[in-house]
Amino acid sequence: MRKSFVVFLLLLSASFILPSCEKEMFDYSPQMEAYYVESMGLSAVTIDRVKSFSGKVEGLVTAYPLAKEHEKFPLIQANIKSASLRITISSDTTWTGKMSIQF
Repeated sequence: MRKSFVVFLLLLSASFILPSCEKEMFDYSPQMEAYYVESMGLSAVTIDRVKSFSGKVEGLVTAYPLAKEHEKFPLIQANIKSASLRITISSDTTWTGKMSIQF
């Protein structure tokens, strides 16, 4: 009788403890889709805006590491990389020797 009561108490306590160990589920797919759409226009914005956007994406990935496995994540990273690598070369067409190179 005593053993069955102890087993019953253990099972009862486990029924309260185990469900509380579940991880909260977050559907990051809509957020990744929105980030992908936003990343498509990064080539038209300033470098500071690109860095800010990159920080938002890294914040989501830090909070939810499984977001790295989303199909749009590599595309977002590629868009960030291509928007970050801007080289502008301009020169005076009269060839007076002045040249400006901006990175």
